[in-house]
Amino acid sequence: MHKIGLTAIALTLGLSGCANTAGPGATDNKTTGAVVGGALGCAGGALLAKLAGGDMAAGCALGAVVGGLVGFERARQQEIAEAERIRQEAIQATASLPPQQRARGGEVKTVEVVAKDKATGNTQKIKTFDSVSLDLPISAKGTPEYTAAMGKLKTLAERVADERGSAEIVVAVTPADAKANKVNMAGGKVASPKGNPITVIKVTDASVTKGMERITVKAGRLKTTEV
Repeated sequence: MHKIGLTAIALTLGLSGCANTAGPGATDNKTTGAVVGGALGCAGGALLAKLAGGDMAAGCALGAVVGGLVGFERARQQEIAEAERIRQEAIQATASLPPQQRARGGEVKTVEVVAKDKATGNTQKIKTFDSVSLDLPISAKGTPEYTAAMGKLKTLAERVADERGSAEIVVAVTPADAKANKVNMAGGKVASPKGNPITVIKVTDASVTKGMERITVKAGRLKTTEV
């Protein structure tokens, strides 16, 4: 009994370690999260069933069902955390500039989706990444710091496009700044490293501070919410 218990614990810890080391460019996070979550659920369910004197196979099946949704949710949490990390890094990239030229503000927005387990039909509301924004002073354009900050946001857009199938970069400025041609208002499309579309949209927004441009990276819709 102890040998089986230790084996299951080791498997659980091993899978958990693999999940923590998955980095950018790995298999689609939502797929990886669901698979890892299912494996973790199976190991944990089997261990609990065995220690309780129950059927190990049944415990594995039950754990995998729960783990699939848990893994999907974990992947979504990782997306949200990554967006916040990039936002903070972009702000830090301009920290050496004069105060009036530093990036500021912005926020990470989320949206709830209903994830469904294909095998059982069980559903769960899960918070997912929607967009992240950051305000950058137009006067900082041309500086290495501005370029570095924009580079981080572009990298995030590429990752999102490759995980979701598409992404948008929305650049918003005040009507006055647009009229004064302080920002090129032409949009367009670029491709991510995997060839997925990133649509660049330029808009005017009176809520943006004059002299600033609000850069928003918006994720495409999840390809599936069935796990």
